Amino acid sequence: MSALLGRFYLAHINDTHSHFDETALPLRLALPDGHTDIRLHCGGFPRLAGFIKHARQRAITEQMPFLLLDAGDSFQGTLYFSCFKGQANAALLNQLGVDAMVVGNHELDTGNTPLANFLRQIRFPLLAANWDLAGEVEDKPTRMQNHPLMVSWQNPAHPKPYIVKWMNDVPVAVFGLVLENMADIAAPDGDSRFLPVVETAKSVIAQIHAAGIEHIILLSHLGYTRDCQLAQEVDGVSLIVGGHTHTLQGDFSAVGLADEHPYGERFNQTLVLQAGYNSLMIGLANIALLSGGQMRIEEGGNVLLTSDDAKLQSQHGEPLFPLQQRTIRRFLRQQPQITMIQPDAAMERIIARNYRSKLHRYATDQVVSLPRGLRHVRIPDERGGSQVAPLVAEAMLFQAREMGVGVDVAIFNAGGARISLPPGPVSAAELAGRLLPFASTISHFDVRGGQLRQALEGAIVNALELGGSGSFPYPADLRYSYQASAPRGQRIQQLHVKDRHGRWQLFDEQRDYRLITTSYTAMGKEGYHALLEQRSEPELLGLIISDAFINYARSRGILTPPAEILYQLNLARLVS
Repeated sequence: MSALLGRFYLAHINDTHSHFDETALPLRLALPDGHTDIRLHCGGFPRLAGFIKHARQRAITEQMPFLLLDAGDSFQGTLYFSCFKGQANAALLNQLGVDAMVVGNHELDTGNTPLANFLRQIRFPLLAANWDLAGEVEDKPTRMQNHPLMVSWQNPAHPKPYIVKWMNDVPVAVFGLVLENMADIAAPDGDSRFLPVVETAKSVIAQIHAAGIEHIILLSHLGYTRDCQLAQEVDGVSLIVGGHTHTLQGDFSAVGLADEHPYGERFNQTLVLQAGYNSLMIGLANIALLSGGQMRIEEGGNVLLTSDDAKLQSQHGEPLFPLQQRTIRRFLRQQPQITMIQPDAAMERIIARNYRSKLHRYATDQVVSLPRGLRHVRIPDERGGSQVAPLVAEAMLFQAREMGVGVDVAIFNAGGARISLPPGPVSAAELAGRLLPFASTISHFDVRGGQLRQALEGAIVNALELGGSGSFPYPADLRYSYQASAPRGQRIQQLHVKDRHGRWQLFDEQRDYRLITTSYTAMGKEGYHALLEQRSEPELLGLIISDAFINYARSRGILTPPAEILYQLNLARLVS
């Protein structure tokens, strides 16, 4: 039987995605007299800070150490990141008192520079044991390799690929692992190299054991399934704190959320934890340190954060009658997975004074009016395709030509847009913060016609057959037909390009076309690999996608659905 060596409190967050403000979360409550659909204002960094402050105080009272870990993807997701590019993330995570964070894929959506700037502002280590930065360009102004808080592979400034946290008299090692296929789903600089996960894990664990440390925490941004696999493939990890898949462990079925995985699922001798998404939830566990490197959860779990006086609405936003309000609030207070916490005043002041006030002009800036809503879907269905994505493609063309760049065609991948737009006035905050929240840069370059055809086919195959729905291509000044029954390589047919006089011309596979697209697509992601055979070096337009769309929408004043459908899909008889 394992001996008890000590205890500590572990708090963990992941995939917060710059959701510093509260969210109106749709919930389905299992009330005694039937299900009720509501929207409850939950989460946000002031509530996180309030919860963490109480948890730390409890740890002090019980004379137990306290550890706060962030499993990555702090970047992207709201206007806070689009505007402040990680500066707000650094300041607010410092305010929370994070002890360590692992690098998420969205931290590298726009290259290494935003993360390097973030690294220079944080007061906690950034973990990525399988990120090899030894090849960083020597004269790079934003080098990370020699930063003492960068806990990566063989960093001279931090020689060990792990950190050690003392839980009273017991040392606990913490190391981080990031996605080894980072270049496929993000945009790291070309001088970055990501090492295989399993081999790196075994190497780091061996180093930790050689230092005489038995208890090991892996801070992972690999996703829940991969964490569970790793727990079975690699011996010696006591606990995995993960992110990436937004997995909410625990039974939240009473409020219409997850009930898929128990908190602290165990595989062999390894516990696996993950705590939801978007600053709505936090995990807190009382961990027992046992001999032989094992850990055991004595008590704890994930909780959804809200307040007794949090705004409560019907599903469609109408106010509820007082009796309904009282019944619902009583039910919410009875749920063990929901914690009522007052937002921390200091955190609220920092957000309001330093950041929210500067976003006010976006919220009050009406960019465009919509006579009727614009629907967004990734893959066309029986009601048609996205009405938003083709307009984003048009916006890239418009912006480039306004800046004197002679582009021929545009392609926008459907996953870059996140919501449909309701009718009525639309603000800059709605466009930059919700429709196009990812701060994607825009590139233009020459590509041979044949490569462009291959890229269209590769993107559609990825969307329809490989599960990557976000790759579906919506074009501007380009139209095509996709025939799924044709052999691979011959499925894009009836290609035409619109000339500068607005006339459709037959597509020429031997000609070079100047393409404008997101830098993400330009790097050959998700089926667009043929675009890597560029005929000229990609040039940045100098704007992110939301800026281009705001400029385009403002110039039009009123946005209506695209005048014509630029694609035809025949999906019968798929062949390989």
